[in-house]
Amino acid sequence: MSDLPKVLLLGDSIRMSYQPLVAQLLEGRATVVGPADNCQYSLYTLSSMGRWIGELGKPDIVHWNNGIHDAGHNPYRSPVQMPVEMYRDNIALILKQLRAFTPRVIWATSTPVHPDRPFVDTGWSWRNEEIDQYNTAARVLMETNEVPMNDLHTLVWDNIEIYLAEDQLHLSETGKVACAQAVVDAISAHGLER
Repeated sequence: MSDLPKVLLLGDSIRMSYQPLVAQLLEGRATVVGPADNCQYSLYTLSSMGRWIGELGKPDIVHWNNGIHDAGHNPYRSPVQMPVEMYRDNIALILKQLRAFTPRVIWATSTPVHPDRPFVDTGWSWRNEEIDQYNTAARVLMETNEVPMNDLHTLVWDNIEIYLAEDQLHLSETGKVACAQAVVDAISAHGLER
């Protein structure tokens, strides 16, 4: 059994894409774990937390995001878009659960979509102004609860042409490297011994 601190990464496919790089960068300093499945929207994360902790063990540090799935419009679910009030309440409940395991929780903002990505009614679609609303709701909650934040949204937005993949939603290889480093920096600054 490892004596290294356990870092739990929670989030959607964006998290899944940078997690292997975070594990490489923290090799020898931390054991990095995360759910094998996509954490999806906040209600799914909330309802799955017990199962994931049972599978992965109690974390020492958590780096977490929900938001893209909540802010997105999906014609194959109801409601098509999760109301921002429901989102805020769910992440408040998730935070409470996580803090029962560790005080060291870091929140990551949701990354943007490319401004040129078309909004369609027939499939998953996003509006950046709505992603911003969900990020603002989360930011207020996290600031109120003194949760440190990792602003992946600004990082990607400021380099959007090179940090997003061709689908204009997920991270490019360059974006994965940049976000992984930002995650490692946030974890290092908020609880991981250097």
